[in-house]
Amino acid sequence: MASRSSKLRGIKSLINIKTIIGGAVVFLLVWLIATMAMGSEQKTIFLPGVTSQGHFGFEANCSSCHEGFKKVSNENCSRCHEAELTEDKHGEKKFRDIRWAEDLEKLDALTCTTCHNEHVQMYGRGVHLQPDLCMACHQGIIEGEMTSHDGFTADGCWTAGCHNYHDHRSISTGFLYDNLDQPPMLPVQAVPEIVVEAQLETPPSPDLKSEFLGGGT
Repeated sequence: MASRSSKLRGIKSLINIKTIIGGAVVFLLVWLIATMAMGSEQKTIFLPGVTSQGHFGFEANCSSCHEGFKKVSNENCSRCHEAELTEDKHGEKKFRDIRWAEDLEKLDALTCTTCHNEHVQMYGRGVHLQPDLCMACHQGIIEGEMTSHDGFTADGCWTAGCHNYHDHRSISTGFLYDNLDQPPMLPVQAVPEIVVEAQLETPPSPDLKSEFLGGGT
């Protein structure tokens, strides 16, 4: 009799645990659906971390970059950064060349978010970049391949201001040859004046799909 009573108590306890878990799951689903149906202000609770300074305004409309909970696509990145990538030396065309297939195995350079990761700890360079990013393919440069780089550290390629992954024309052989007779630094260093002329009286909607460069899907 006692054994049967113990079994009944065990079954009731199991049912109670399942009921609690089931109720919690239903509550979370309802909360998630309700939150997604609300505006972007409520959706910011899903942010895993701080948004970079250049993208902070997009928090007003998550769909400017995201499609549901999918990762940001290259196409969405290009809506804003297409002009910056016109001189891209590490673009898709380079890595689709069979000669660089081995490097592509080390780093998925065809996907923007491989290197640029939003909403995580920043390193003072806009969207998150690992300081030693270049070492995925260029470790040998600081390990004896180039004597000019002896003693350099793995985290100094772009953090020191020497290299730009997407545009390294300034350190190309042609650039150096054309400027051999130039001084290493300008006689007077000055920050160029930047003049910004507003073309809109009111700010556009934060939805890039409908406002930036004529929209597009």
